[in-house]
Amino acid sequence: MRYFILFLLISTTANFFAQKQTPFSGELTYKIERVDVKDSSKSVQLIFAKDSLLKVVNFTSDKGKQELIKHLGFNKSYLLLETPLQNFAIKTNEHLVKDTAVNYTFKMQRGHKKIAGMRANKLKVKLNSVQNELTFLYLKKVPAKYANIYADLPGLPVLFYVSTADGLFRYSLQTFKKVSPPLELFMIPKDYKKVTFEEFAVEFSKLYETKE
Repeated sequence: MRYFILFLLISTTANFFAQKQTPFSGELTYKIERVDVKDSSKSVQLIFAKDSLLKVVNFTSDKGKQELIKHLGFNKSYLLLETPLQNFAIKTNEHLVKDTAVNYTFKMQRGHKKIAGMRANKLKVKLNSVQNELTFLYLKKVPAKYANIYADLPGLPVLFYVSTADGLFRYSLQTFKKVSPPLELFMIPKDYKKVTFEEFAVEFSKLYETKE
């Protein structure tokens, strides 16, 4: 009987914390900095969210703009790419990339810290590709999925690190706005051609030949 009561208590507690997180609509702005070596390039990430719709826009001083639109419920995503002769909406398998403890582990940490004017909680995160543990900050009441990374975390990461082939980067939240972005923001523009990655490779080679 006591095991049943314990199970009930654990389930009730889990449900209580799960209910605190609600769908989010708004805008997030992250500053991106390389931290393993000094880098003069400047990068910013904008995230627009509308319930299950997401648009991620990356601005880099040396690479320009990259845009991704994603439907979190249907697991569909498209990379929007402009070329001199044709604009493409490339269907990606971005939603199939595993974001599990295989790549990172985390543990809760006491303490809070303010970021972008909000009180955030702390986590200790160990990335498989980084030797030392890193301190992340997150917001309890916003689901992690809206950052489009580290979906297993207990809330929206607002200060976190990403390890790539180009180095270790720190993302820190600069602005947090609860607004309702227009639906058109998450739609593929009419002048963009929908293709798969394989079709894009063929189309791009044709465009390159035409340009020459």
